[in-house]
Amino acid sequence: MLRVDNLSAGVLKPISLRVPAGSVAAICGPSGSGKTTLLKAIAGMISSRGAVEIDGRSVARLPPWRRPCRYLDQQLWLFPWLTLDGHLRLAQYAAGQPLCPLARRQVLVQMEIEHLRDRYPGQISGGERQRAALARALISRPPLLLLDEPFASLDWATRTRLWRVIRELRGGATALVLVTHEPREARALAEQCWHLHQGRLLPDCRQTRHY
Repeated sequence: MLRVDNLSAGVLKPISLRVPAGSVAAICGPSGSGKTTLLKAIAGMISSRGAVEIDGRSVARLPPWRRPCRYLDQQLWLFPWLTLDGHLRLAQYAAGQPLCPLARRQVLVQMEIEHLRDRYPGQISGGERQRAALARALISRPPLLLLDEPFASLDWATRTRLWRVIRELRGGATALVLVTHEPREARALAEQCWHLHQGRLLPDCRQTRHY
C-alpha cells in the first residue's frame, strides 16, 4: 500500500493519498499541473517535504535506488546492447534476486513477448519495447509501480492491448499509480482517480471532460 501525507514539491501543494495493494489509481490533469512532479517526489527522484510510506515503511528519507518502487515513463531506458532477457537478468541482479530463468520467462509470457526474448530493443516495435520495459519493472515484484504516461506515444490499438496487462495486475501485491492526460484511459484502468490542477489534488478525474 502507498500512503502519502502532506507531500509538497515544486508546484505541488501539500498532497495526501492512499493506494491499496492490488489496485490502480489514476492522476489526470493538464501539462504543468504537477503530475510528473508528484510521481518523482514519491519515487525520491526530486527533493520534497512530507511523508511517504510503502507497505507501512517510511521511505521519505531513502534515496530512489533504495525505495521499494519502480518508475516507468516514455523514455523506457532500454539499453541497445542488451537483449530483452538480458534486461530482465540485470533487473534481477539489481534487486538482489536469484537469476531465475523461469521467472524471466513467466513475466515475458505475461507481456506476450516471450518469443522476443533474444531480440534487442532496436529490433522490436514501440509497443513491444513498452512491454519489455514493463516486464523489467515487474520482474523484481515491486510493491509500488509508478507509470508516468508510458503509453502516450502509442496508437490507440497498441495502447488498449497494454491496458489488458495493467488490468491483470489488479488484485496482486503491487499498487499502481498511473499518470495520464486521457480520461478514457483513467476510466478503463483505475478504481480511484484524481485530477491535479495547479498543484492541488481534486477527487475523481473521471468526472472531468475538458482540461
